[in-house]
Amino acid sequence: MTIQLAGAVEQFQTACRSELGLSEKTARAYSYDLAQFVDFTHVASLSDVGVERIRAYVEDLESRQDLKPTTVRRKVMTLKAFFGYFRERGAIPGNPADELGYKQQIQKTQPRILNSGDLVRLLQCVDGEVERYSEMLRPGCGRRIRLFHDNAIRDRAIIELLFSTAMRIGELTELDIEDVDLDLGTIHVEGKGNRDRHLVVAGEKTLAALREYWKIRRLANGGCPAFFLNRCPGRLSIFAVENMFERIRKAAGIRRRVTPHALRHTMATMLLNNGMAMERIRDILGHSSLVTTQVYDEVAPRRQKKVLDFLNEERRLDVGVLGEDEADEPVLPVIATRG
Repeated sequence: MTIQLAGAVEQFQTACRSELGLSEKTARAYSYDLAQFVDFTHVASLSDVGVERIRAYVEDLESRQDLKPTTVRRKVMTLKAFFGYFRERGAIPGNPADELGYKQQIQKTQPRILNSGDLVRLLQCVDGEVERYSEMLRPGCGRRIRLFHDNAIRDRAIIELLFSTAMRIGELTELDIEDVDLDLGTIHVEGKGNRDRHLVVAGEKTLAALREYWKIRRLANGGCPAFFLNRCPGRLSIFAVENMFERIRKAAGIRRRVTPHALRHTMATMLLNNGMAMERIRDILGHSSLVTTQVYDEVAPRRQKKVLDFLNEERRLDVGVLGEDEADEPVLPVIATRG
């Protein structure tokens, strides 16, 4: 029996959530990668996909789309999981993605962080957008202006939260209403490998941005539990956050091509240089291994100093991870942990 490729993708997507027990975030990432693959291949059946077609797809990702090696590798792993699922069930004789032999060397790179000037421009830009649309709000201004205003408030809350907690973009989009306690200033995060952690957000500007967004969020219709919504309203996607950040980066005049993940790297560098123990930073970031966290110890000291000078001038941040052994930590001038 011939299995249509599009139907196989739908079957695999269902299996990811029910049979395979994957997280919603992983299932959505698989769906996105497979949709891109289907658009490229233009074949009808699952059995029509061979190693040469997959190789052409990978070459397109590397050359025409110029994706990072880590992104290409992730998409190849998606194809291996997809075809492996149907091979194990006897639907196809083999896994064509395994035949690819893709073992591209992933070069170790230092985390890209934002310098003080970038941070100033980024934060001023999101504040400026809110202020500009707030001035345009008046009776009869129209739905379009109100939508831009509400999105500006949401986007500012997202930038502030990513900056203040160093959470991953995927973790931010997975936040539900019940995960955010604005009275206590705490965020419950379910990270990779179901490693839960609770982050304290004590920066008043960040909390104010989140509270202003919540005034809009609680008026949204529908039953979506997500804290951050798109216009549908539905859960905001990782790709929407990345597109929003890219727009704000350009509007802020930041020439360097950085992603919102740079906010996480910047925060980790700040914590390290303020004297926080590496083990504590690991817990805040949700790393499974201390080896992963130690990469921040290799960031150029000159750039670290620029970032920290800005942080100390503004005194903008107070972030910690809830725990019972806070007394063992040194008292830091800017970063405070709370029990």
